[in-house]
Order: sequence, then structure tokens, then C-alpha cells
Amino acid sequence: MIELLLLPPILRGLVAILAAGASFPLSGVMVLRLNLLPIRYTLMHGLILGGALSLVFSLPVLPTYVIASLAIVFLVLLIGRGRNLNLGISSSVLMVLAVAVASLLTSLSDVPSKDTLDMLWGSPFTIGKAELTAFLLLSACLFIYVVSFFRTISLIFFDRDVALSINRHIKLHEDVMVMLLALTVALSMRFVGALLIDALLIIPVICAYKVARSLKTLFIYSSLFGFLIAFLGYFASLYFDVPPSGAIAITSGVFYILIPKRKN
Repeated sequence: MIELLLLPPILRGLVAILAAGASFPLSGVMVLRLNLLPIRYTLMHGLILGGALSLVFSLPVLPTYVIASLAIVFLVLLIGRGRNLNLGISSSVLMVLAVAVASLLTSLSDVPSKDTLDMLWGSPFTIGKAELTAFLLLSACLFIYVVSFFRTISLIFFDRDVALSINRHIKLHEDVMVMLLALTVALSMRFVGALLIDALLIIPVICAYKVARSLKTLFIYSSLFGFLIAFLGYFASLYFDVPPSGAIAITSGVFYILIPKRKN
């Protein structure tokens, strides 16, 4: 095991996955508290479009995923912003359009659809130095944002109308949180794959809900559980020689089953 960790790809994967495990659940809290699940599904389908664009035009994978995710979020916000950040309708429409455009691109370019779908299964072992830097920067941004604007985030989660009466920049903060979600989903694809993103984005938060007593402890427990799930899942994948994405997903499910619900 120690010998494996001395290999640069394994070590880079470990650093990236631990940083993501600790920070990405912070975005997951925002997803659940702001009811951004429709956008999350749209982003996951948008990654299919990103994969198609990358294959058809021979573009670098990660930047293409990031640009596609940010473009979709921009369109969702532009088309569907409502009174309570109710973006479900525009998200559903863009989800269908993203898959349709990806299908047309692969069909017209004679790129097998299977190749596009294969790109949705990520691996931390393929992360390069530049991608590791991107992981660490996004992780730092998530922590800094939550700590720096915790009071504003709390107000938005508690009552948006009250928050708007106190802080005129509430809509900007909502957009920032959606953009952070887009980046989180795009980067998560690289180490767990788009189809298993919830293993580190959502499930640690659901586990934290079982024990947290306040929003602050919800953020703390989500980060802690995400870190532990990433750590144990990664080392389980090395020990049993199985794909990290599957090991992490199973670990997250075990966590949810084993963590007892807090007694009132």
C-alpha cells in the first residue's frame, strides 16, 4: 500500500479526492437547502454534451466540461430565474436540449455514443498537476466562501424575503452558489464520474442531517463525513483493486446506514 502511494498518479489522486471530499459537501448543503436538485440533474446531463464536444472537436476534457457546465448554469439563470430561485422548468428544458445536441453531434460526426458515455466514469488516477491545482483552488474557494459569508448564507436558507430586506446582494450570492455547484459537478466527474457524483456531493450532507443540530454543525459534519468517505473509499479501492468511484459510492452508502439518527 505504501509503495502505491509513492506513485505520483496515486498520490495526486489521493490529495484531490481528500480535498474534494472535505469541500464538495459544502456545495451539497447549498443544493439541498436551496432545492437545486433540478439544476444538478441538468448539469450531469450537460456533462454528456461536454463529452461530445470534447470528442468531436478534440478539445481538452476538463476545460470543456467546466465551460459546458458554466454555460448551462448561465442559461438556466437567464431563462428561468424566479421569485424563489425556482429554476426547475428551465433546468428540465435545458437538460433535454443538452442531451439532444450531444446526440446530434455524435451522430453527425460518426463518434460512437458509447465513447461519450464512457467519459462519464471518472478516475482519480488520471488527474494531472493542472487538474489537481483546480481541485485545490475550488476546495479553498468553497471553504472561504462559506466561512466568509456564513451569516448571509444562513439568512438565505432561513427566509429569502427577510434576507433580501437586509442584504441587497442576495441574488448575487444565489448565483455564486449555483456557479460553485456547476464547478463542483464538472470537477467531480474526473474522480468519481458524473453518474456517481452524489457519493460525495449529497450523501455526506444527508448523513450530516442525521446528527447536526444547527446549520453550522451541518456544514461541519458534511465536510467531515465527506472527508472520511473519500479517505476510506479511496484506500478501499487500492486495497481491493476496484474502481475508486464504486468504492467511494459503496462507502457513502455504508456511512448512511451506520450513522445513527440524533435523538431529539
